[in-house]
Amino acid sequence: MRKRWWLPLAVLCAGALALWPLRDYLTAEAIAARSPRQAWLAALFLLGLYVLKGLSMAFPLTALEAAGGLLFPFPAALAINTAGVLAAQTAPYLLGRRQGRAPPVSLPAQTPGQAVFLLRLAGAAPGDLVSFCLGAAGVPWRAYLAGGVLGSFPRVLAATWLGAALWDIGSPRFFLSLLPGAGLTLLSLLLWRGLRRRSKKGHPEDVLSAESSIQ
Repeated sequence: MRKRWWLPLAVLCAGALALWPLRDYLTAEAIAARSPRQAWLAALFLLGLYVLKGLSMAFPLTALEAAGGLLFPFPAALAINTAGVLAAQTAPYLLGRRQGRAPPVSLPAQTPGQAVFLLRLAGAAPGDLVSFCLGAAGVPWRAYLAGGVLGSFPRVLAATWLGAALWDIGSPRFFLSLLPGAGLTLLSLLLWRGLRRRSKKGHPEDVLSAESSIQ
């Protein structure tokens, strides 16, 4: 039977179309208000929304991270949000692997894991499409997982701590909440430039394609 290469993309598009009309209700405060009262049910509810987010691209990740900060004490919120981000990154990655191998992608790093780390640290968007493309390009799961968790964690930490300030648009707290993300993006760009400069100085092997990373 001929492989239906278009099916994973159709899933992402269908999820986006289904949730797009509800985007105004997918704010941190609205999610927190509609969450179950029991802590364990609220955690499962939030994790389910993370998976749904990974399959839809319809609402920003920061809404879920901020909702976690509103619903739980900081340590629990950080753990749940980290697990949720991993779930949101895994779903489109697996769809990408199902879609099949994409053309080789030049990665300005010594390993695919470093490339994933830089993309997540920079907050490359839309993150779900990035995950899908990395899966389709054949980036190994271990490299994807390690790079994704390490690169995403600083942003998850900041969003969990700032909570509702991310959605109080126009307030001083809102503008202050933008600083960590901007700083992480700048840091990732500096690291990327350093790797690019190194590769131009006689280390062409540092620029690997995702295709060559598959054992």
